[in-house]
Amino acid sequence: MVSDFTAAWVPYQPGREFTAAAAVAMRWAEDHAVRRGLPAVLVTDRKGEYHGEALFEPYRKGRHASPRSPRVDVRPGAVIAHLPTPEALEVATQLASGNALVVVEHPSPWRLAGWAGVVGALDLDTGEPTALDPRLREHLDELVRYGNNGYACGYGRDGAHRVLADMAAASLLDRDVVLSALSASDVSPAAQQVIADLIDEVAPLAARR
Repeated sequence: MVSDFTAAWVPYQPGREFTAAAAVAMRWAEDHAVRRGLPAVLVTDRKGEYHGEALFEPYRKGRHASPRSPRVDVRPGAVIAHLPTPEALEVATQLASGNALVVVEHPSPWRLAGWAGVVGALDLDTGEPTALDPRLREHLDELVRYGNNGYACGYGRDGAHRVLADMAAASLLDRDVVLSALSASDVSPAAQQVIADLIDEVAPLAARR
């Protein structure tokens, strides 16, 4: 679980406008991009949703990607993932390979503390790197190993079920942390949903956190 990009994030805060959080992320990304002499690019779930909003307009032509349109017309100097779904975060991660990625968190479908902990993302609110409990990391490593087949029925899904049950028994199973951590470990959005369903079976209380 070692990322090949420099990472930062702007955690969700109730009451803070998402545009204000985006501005923080964009400043960080643009600074990294300037150092590389390349433009920053934006990834959102849908390309047209921010057209006409001044903050997002500079990214409109050739610098904006989405799951349905994952290509950009420039070599990215940094990547901003604004309120990404798992699919959008996957696109942003691919674009940021060997580069820099900053994520603006949305609480749905799940929050991203696990992702931030796995990649050691700098929290742009506190200025501190994000870390995971070492005990949790061991379980996550095992969970990822069972995902080679997308957690298909049989060995992979049974093994994942056991790991999740062990995590629940150790009070280490937090739905959002686990699922977002998988985003940082090349686990596909479809496979993440399989784990989400297993968490619902293993620990319904954890699923409602």
